[in-house]
Amino acid sequence: IPFYLVNLLISFKFQRKMSRNIIPTYSLLALFLMSVCFVVVANANVPCADVMSNLYPCQGFLMNGDNSPSVACCSGAQTIAKQFQDSEKPDRESICLCLKNAAINLPIDLKKAAMLPLLCNFTTTIRIDPNVDCTKV
Repeated sequence: IPFYLVNLLISFKFQRKMSRNIIPTYSLLALFLMSVCFVVVANANVPCADVMSNLYPCQGFLMNGDNSPSVACCSGAQTIAKQFQDSEKPDRESICLCLKNAAINLPIDLKKAAMLPLLCNFTTTIRIDPNVDCTKV
């Protein structure tokens, strides 16, 4: 697992109150992130690990209590949006599936995720949304 994903798990784990009920959740989250890092849609050249590394600086805004995204978060989100815009369909689907799986499996505030383009001053058709249909991107 890339170091930044391990760091993401560790920092999120210790920022939340630990209880016996959520420890299995973190185990599942770790397994999910390990599997996602190696999943690449057929004919796609965009590993999910690359997408997640661009979103890593957004952790404070999307998963914790930060009121606004950092400059590094905006830069990473803009990079993903540009890559999505400049890519062929298989790569767009790969990026979309990565963001969709993150929205499903991570405690991301979807309202904040929807505000990223406005707050970071970019336009995109990709969303961090568990209900997005990635075959239509």
